[in-house]
Amino acid sequence: MQRIRWAIKRASVMHPQEVMYRIGERLVLTQLRNAHREGGAQLSMVEQPDHYTFCTAADAQLPQLNWQFDLAEPEITRLLEGKWKALGHPWKWDPTTPTWNLSPDTGNVWPRTFFGAIQYQTGNPIGDIRVAWEPSRLQQLVSLALLARYREASAAEAIQLLESMLASWVEENPPLTGIHYISSMECALRLIAVCHAVDLVRTRLITPCHTWVKLLQLVSSHASLIAKRLSLYSSAGNHTIAEGCGLTYAGTLFPEFLEAREWKAIGMRILLQEARRQVLPDGGGLEQAFAYHRFTVDLLGLVKSLLEHHGEGVPTPIADAVRSGGAFVRAFRGQNGKLPQIGDDDNGHALSAHLRFNYEEGGIQSTSSVTFPDTGYTLVLRRSPFPFCLTFDHGPLGMSPCFGHGHADALSIILDYGDQEVFIDPGTYTYTSDAVWRSYFRGTRAHNTVFVDQIDQAVQETAFMWSKPFRVQLIGKSEDPSGGFTLMARHDGYKERLGVIHWRGIAFSPHGGWLVWDYLSGSGSHSLELNWHLAIRPTRTTAGYAVQTDWGALHLHIDGGATSLHRGEMSPIGGWRSRIYGVREPISTLRTMFTGTLPHEFVTEIRCENSSFSVPLSRAISSFRGVMHEATSH
Repeated sequence: MQRIRWAIKRASVMHPQEVMYRIGERLVLTQLRNAHREGGAQLSMVEQPDHYTFCTAADAQLPQLNWQFDLAEPEITRLLEGKWKALGHPWKWDPTTPTWNLSPDTGNVWPRTFFGAIQYQTGNPIGDIRVAWEPSRLQQLVSLALLARYREASAAEAIQLLESMLASWVEENPPLTGIHYISSMECALRLIAVCHAVDLVRTRLITPCHTWVKLLQLVSSHASLIAKRLSLYSSAGNHTIAEGCGLTYAGTLFPEFLEAREWKAIGMRILLQEARRQVLPDGGGLEQAFAYHRFTVDLLGLVKSLLEHHGEGVPTPIADAVRSGGAFVRAFRGQNGKLPQIGDDDNGHALSAHLRFNYEEGGIQSTSSVTFPDTGYTLVLRRSPFPFCLTFDHGPLGMSPCFGHGHADALSIILDYGDQEVFIDPGTYTYTSDAVWRSYFRGTRAHNTVFVDQIDQAVQETAFMWSKPFRVQLIGKSEDPSGGFTLMARHDGYKERLGVIHWRGIAFSPHGGWLVWDYLSGSGSHSLELNWHLAIRPTRTTAGYAVQTDWGALHLHIDGGATSLHRGEMSPIGGWRSRIYGVREPISTLRTMFTGTLPHEFVTEIRCENSSFSVPLSRAISSFRGVMHEATSH
């Protein structure tokens, strides 16, 4: 029944053309099932490797990329022992057991049957499919190849392990069998990683003929499946770009395959279309998920480098997407080099955690503010009199029609003070292991904004689908010569269902701190909940709360309701974050509650230690009200 309900909801957002495509998908799946049943999906008997330029060339067939490979000795030891983090869970390759189909989060083993018959969505009895997929991306082979390149003493051991793991994976996962063929994107990422890993050590392979055969078998089985099962229409997103990248790799590097020209044509067509669509004019991502945006920009960067290495022109849409998307990513990387956890984040990589693209700056100065109007974010940076980075989210929910990787985080704020996190986005935690936790982490309560009547700003339909998306509008933005600024925006996520509109104003004084004004317009009685999710555990003071940073304390005072501190609570869920997919940890959340008649306002003052004065409260609020009244009069 759960799968039927899911199918009905998915069908509700499909246009007739997509419905026909989905019918075609089912026919393809039936054909693949029959091929699997009849034994026609076994490993292909490829021609001799010496018929393929990629296998015979003495020179690298893939571009030299920028790597940051600085593993500590214990990490190198674990890598050579076949150990690899399956996101937040330990994993170890064991050639004597079915390691590749183990679910690292539960210890259960996924069935080795036709991939289309495996129940992997929320509620399955095995585990979180995303965690099980991570080791089979085979990106650890890239790490082994880099170890061989940069540490001669470990080279032979690393290469032998690389070749053994590749052969083991291909032999234990025959085409169409098991969970690793469910996602075409996973097939594409695996294909890309294996090509780079083997190319990095091509002249030092210990069993070259055997390894080249296994590589060719993987490329042949994966590329042909990707071409048949593309993520299109309402499923189009970062998966689609990964699939296009995989097909472009296969078609470019292995032109000797009969289908190579078709693979490349499909791949490039997809990439041209999706680069234009998914990377917005301001460089941000259509999916409203920063980690996935970096992932797609890195994938496009890999294709750009691949084409340049083979002397081919890079189409303008791809080059433009890499340039503008890379500038956006670089702009939002904080002092620690990490992106805010806005939207879904599964800690995945396009190729390797060691890969570093040198993206352009993007016009963000050390003391500046910039608004990205298409994506819907304002970034404010200051270096004096105290350093901070503030991100204000006034963007839409995500990529329509499903908005799958977006979170209900309208008007949320993220604040770093110096190089320390203060106000945070708690992250993602899971996709399919637990519906309750999935719902919490993507919901409004898990973000630094106002939660009304215990419902989200949009309606969660499935783990990757929203309905009734909110609209957000940046109403005003101003700066003064002293470095102060004001921002104001509103969202209508509650208007249709509750008759409520949320307005938020932010003011900053370079000599005092910040003021956040939340105004809930409407009528009738409502339950309001303002949440501030903190990376630093606060202490209670006579005026409110304080968080201690390396740059001194920040003092928080909240008016508009009864404020309480929550940490690691289960009923209701509150006070949690997830830095790594699959792992959660308790944090401190300040929650201010009000129940009563609207309109209502909350005022949050954030004052720096030893500041000469705070933001002029009455003047700032009066200014915000003036902007609000002017906006409503038009």
